[in-house]
Amino acid sequence: MDDKMEEHTYKAIVKSKDLTWDYKKGLLNLQGESTLLMWDSAIELFLRTIDEVSGKDASKTVYEATGYRMGHLVCSYYKDRSNLEDIINDYSEIYKTAGWGNFKIIHFSKEENKLIIQITNSWEKRIFKDSNGNHVSTFIPSFWAGIFGGFLGCDMWYEVKNSEATEADYKEIIEIFPSSITPQKNIHDFARQKETQSIQALEEKVNEHTEELSNLVKELSSPIIPILEGILVVPLIGKYSEQRASDLLEDALIEISRQKAKYLLIDVTGIHNIDEFLIYGIQKLIQACRLLGAECFIVGISSNLAMQILNSEYSGSDVQTFATLQQGVRYAIELTGYELVRKKS
Repeated sequence: MDDKMEEHTYKAIVKSKDLTWDYKKGLLNLQGESTLLMWDSAIELFLRTIDEVSGKDASKTVYEATGYRMGHLVCSYYKDRSNLEDIINDYSEIYKTAGWGNFKIIHFSKEENKLIIQITNSWEKRIFKDSNGNHVSTFIPSFWAGIFGGFLGCDMWYEVKNSEATEADYKEIIEIFPSSITPQKNIHDFARQKETQSIQALEEKVNEHTEELSNLVKELSSPIIPILEGILVVPLIGKYSEQRASDLLEDALIEISRQKAKYLLIDVTGIHNIDEFLIYGIQKLIQACRLLGAECFIVGISSNLAMQILNSEYSGSDVQTFATLQQGVRYAIELTGYELVRKKS
């Protein structure tokens, strides 16, 4: 029954719990604490928006961390009281008065600090009543884990043992027990999981782009170009890896066999720096061509490249070399029995 205190202030006592409404200021208090009333549909919209924006995994972590911390906050209101049974009974009345549902302990082991509680008509089950039973409570169970963790002075967690809905009620059986699981650990694990997923996604993109670039390089690098019948040119460009050198060797041998070429001109005009690996690759190419009866020339050697070759372990004495591609082509043409004649105008 409401007792009118002032013209704009009203007070109600429900099971010895005070509800005070200051109509003029728009304030509601329960047991002296500022309180907010919201429709179930408004809370449902709020939670579903979090799910939509954050995703199910993230929102579950948020609900559990928030519920657990709110449970610990409740304990701070009872820090001067030591009788756990009285505290729970008192808070159970407040719980019902605030419209959070009905709560009772159905089993409690002081030795193990384990509890089994029954929650009927919790607001979390009410607002998700149309979820076809797919919604598993997280906020309310973690809230009670936070309460008992605070009361018992240890980290506790929860497990929903049973959840059922009838035409009149929504009931859940929840076990609360000591555990190394904490909201902080869940947040940390979730952050690491998202970080790992992001790294894996980035690695997949890098691998994908690397493969695309490798395929492009393979398609564009070191084409085997026919000059005249029996004469091929392969321009070397850029830095050669083991894979590029292997691809070059394979492609050159295939073209020499297919076109029955006698001469292969290895054009190093596009090479600015030579290393031992490239020298080894060229030597392998020369040796392999000779096995097929073809002869290799090295063309396009600049003064800088010549100095680098001299300082390397490669002597080059058994291979004909030319400063330009034109000189090498002219020489190969002469070897085939042809000659270049300027057309008379």
